[in-house]
Amino acid sequence: MNEAGGDGYVFAVASGKGGVGKSTTTANLGVALADDGFDVALVDVDLGMANLAGLLGVDPDVTLHDVLAGDASPADAAHEAEGLTLVPGSTDLEQFAEADAKSLHRVASYLRERNDVVLLDAGAGLSYDIAMAMSVADGVLLVTTAELASLTDATKTGQLVGKLDKPVVGAVFTRTGDGGFDDVEGIAAALGTTDAVTVSVPYDDAVKLAVRKSRPVAALAPESPAARAYDRLAAKLADSVGLEPPEAESTGFEWVDPETGEEARDPGRDAADGPVYEIPLADLIEEAGLDSDDDAADRRVKLLDRVKSRFS
Repeated sequence: MNEAGGDGYVFAVASGKGGVGKSTTTANLGVALADDGFDVALVDVDLGMANLAGLLGVDPDVTLHDVLAGDASPADAAHEAEGLTLVPGSTDLEQFAEADAKSLHRVASYLRERNDVVLLDAGAGLSYDIAMAMSVADGVLLVTTAELASLTDATKTGQLVGKLDKPVVGAVFTRTGDGGFDDVEGIAAALGTTDAVTVSVPYDDAVKLAVRKSRPVAALAPESPAARAYDRLAAKLADSVGLEPPEAESTGFEWVDPETGEEARDPGRDAADGPVYEIPLADLIEEAGLDSDDDAADRRVKLLDRVKSRFS
């Protein structure tokens, strides 16, 4: 949870220009955060050009548009995919006309209460829908390429964020390393994000393959250069706002040598997994409420002896 206490942190992922990798960043950042142990929800707030469902391989029957039109609840539109929660958008133009972005705060509040991180995939450009997405967020993550048009539009988006009195928590520069302008520090200075999280995502064929397979590259090819960049982004972003992943719970078990009574680690287990105690078969049968007549018990003991003999 965030350091402010209790509820999750809501990020709006925005860009000025379309086609810069904003939805790809949202999907992969979400997967990377979920892999780090956070409860994560994604919302496709690009009401005119929704595509997060396709990137995550989800074919939704209820969408954010249904919620914004008053025809469904946020819970109805929540789908599970890649270890996180997705509230997808609709590609139906009729539903786009019926959606009222004013209700977006209700969706954000619902998800904030149930997740550590909520990522709002805002549309490109400067519109009322995008302004609403930013207004319900705690911070904004800008996504851009190194092209002049993309940088110019991202700068305008950053100015809108400032007028809404929201912080720009980071900047992501996509498809770097392909011969374009790679001076990330210079770009960050132009965007006014030198004090924010800055991550460069390299050009990577694995991203194209992941899109074709409707999987985030962070899930399909976790060792690829792009996936590693999204891992760095997740770690830096969480650290910048005071988010800490939950600690793994101890199982409370310990391996004990039945002959000596001393702790005996299974070489295939990590010491952090906790202790495991050997429990007599008769006790297990009694606790499970299984048939404990003499014949049944004899059969189980013989079966157990046969299994032990195979591994001795």
